[in-house]
Amino acid sequence: MLRVLSGLLFCLAVAACSPAANDAPGALRVSKAALHEAEAPSEGARGYVIPNSVVIPLTSDISGVDYKLYVKLPDGYDESGEKYPLLVTLDADYQFAVASNHVQHLWQRGQAPEMIVVSIGYVYDPDDKEAYRLNRTRDYTPAHAMEGGYGPDYQKVSGGGPEFAKVIDEEILPLIEERYRTDKSERVFVGHSYGGLFGAYLLLSHDDIFNRYILVSPSLWFNDKMMLAAAQNANSFRRKTYVYMGVGSWEEQPERSYAMVSDLNAFAAALAAHNDPNLVMETRVFDDETHASVYPAVLSTGVRHLFLVME
Repeated sequence: MLRVLSGLLFCLAVAACSPAANDAPGALRVSKAALHEAEAPSEGARGYVIPNSVVIPLTSDISGVDYKLYVKLPDGYDESGEKYPLLVTLDADYQFAVASNHVQHLWQRGQAPEMIVVSIGYVYDPDDKEAYRLNRTRDYTPAHAMEGGYGPDYQKVSGGGPEFAKVIDEEILPLIEERYRTDKSERVFVGHSYGGLFGAYLLLSHDDIFNRYILVSPSLWFNDKMMLAAAQNANSFRRKTYVYMGVGSWEEQPERSYAMVSDLNAFAAALAAHNDPNLVMETRVFDDETHASVYPAVLSTGVRHLFLVME
């Protein structure tokens, strides 16, 4: 009798991959042929592989951190000769599969442009929750703060956001743009939770890196709501900047010190008060969504609105 596996298996099929000419050194390309070559543990089954995807290892010269860059190319990339918008997400372990497949799904139905999707991950055991929390706390927080988050054992490494922004700007994006045909004028940033906090920091402190943002349930409570104060004192944007922000209705939990709906509305109001003609912004509270469930909904709606509604 077949045993139903309890989780969805995503295999980047290391044994079934082969380097491609236009990939970075050390990258493993997942070809369509690999779909038929990757053997799964169960007899008669096959491992699932995301087509046209590669994994590029990168050790940062700036921070010394070992990263893995997950890259998904559009279906017709090799034949088109075109340049493509670039969509960058954090938290590759759960965002890459969702973002890469859904962006393709929207494009195939005329609801988004074809894009190159890059998710930034880390070299660590996916089951190592301590490493997961340390990496996120170090890279995604814009200042050092011992309160909140995953607790003081993790918050002691907080505040690496400015350095991580430099890694993205000076190492990750140049690597991707050297290897792939990207449209440098069209870069989308996607961040969730602490990643959304980091996106808010990029928006207000490094607005020259990305011109479109999807901020999902950003942790604006961080460090006495420092990003709300930053929004109130924000400078004018130097170019047209598009921001889509979403949060789940179940995230308003002031009794647990997380009033994330109120915080996001306050952040949006502070930005809107500047009446900046270069800022195009939408905010939505997604009904019946939690902090854990809201990401796919905001991603899908955000991609469509950034390119089809908010122009």
